[in-house]
Amino acid sequence: MIICNSNNFVVIRPPKTGSTSLVHYFFKSGLVHEQDPYTIDGRFSTWQSFEAYNKKYGEDYSHAPRLDKKDDELKSVHATFDELVEQKLIAATMPCVSTIRNPLERYSSGYYFMRDMLRSLPIFKNPYGNPNLFWDSLVSGESSLNMKGLARPQCDYFPDHAELFNTENLHEHVSKYILERGGKVDGRIEMRKNPDNKLDVFLAELTPDRKQDILDTYAKDFELWEKAYAVYN
Repeated sequence: MIICNSNNFVVIRPPKTGSTSLVHYFFKSGLVHEQDPYTIDGRFSTWQSFEAYNKKYGEDYSHAPRLDKKDDELKSVHATFDELVEQKLIAATMPCVSTIRNPLERYSSGYYFMRDMLRSLPIFKNPYGNPNLFWDSLVSGESSLNMKGLARPQCDYFPDHAELFNTENLHEHVSKYILERGGKVDGRIEMRKNPDNKLDVFLAELTPDRKQDILDTYAKDFELWEKAYAVYN
């Protein structure tokens, strides 16, 4: 999450939508100044330290620092726009950008992320043993704290006036936004990808009723994603 007071916009990050790549475009754009508050994954206190770690270790966070971030810093990477307004950190009219992802792809990404995290657990103890159990645990509210944000609709994170960038065309969307505001784009930032994430396998294992349940439950997310997708496709 970035509150860019110096150029009057806020970057909101719904979980599992490619938002790490989004914020790094802005960090490197020259639009975000030193005094602009932001928060990033884990206990990293600066985006540069987070970027250096990812170049060395990727998504293996076993080596990540535990005491790098100060206690008084913004803590929630995935804070919603409304939460920031309630905390009086931003105005309700502040321009906002965010990523938007196909709900089915988002849940596939979340499933493989949590499955890999819990790989060492016996299958009978792992609530994410297959895509159907994963979905059931999310809708029942029994999912772990890490995944509660995934159960929340993406549209809950940003306001109606937000400018949304679909993950497939993130580079095109964000480049246009940054360049129009006098920033710079050094090149394409590839989204972090889990090699185990296979959408076709996820969908093949997901029962038709659960697939439809995801689409029905997150119908607005799907509508917003289609609208953003149509800009470049």
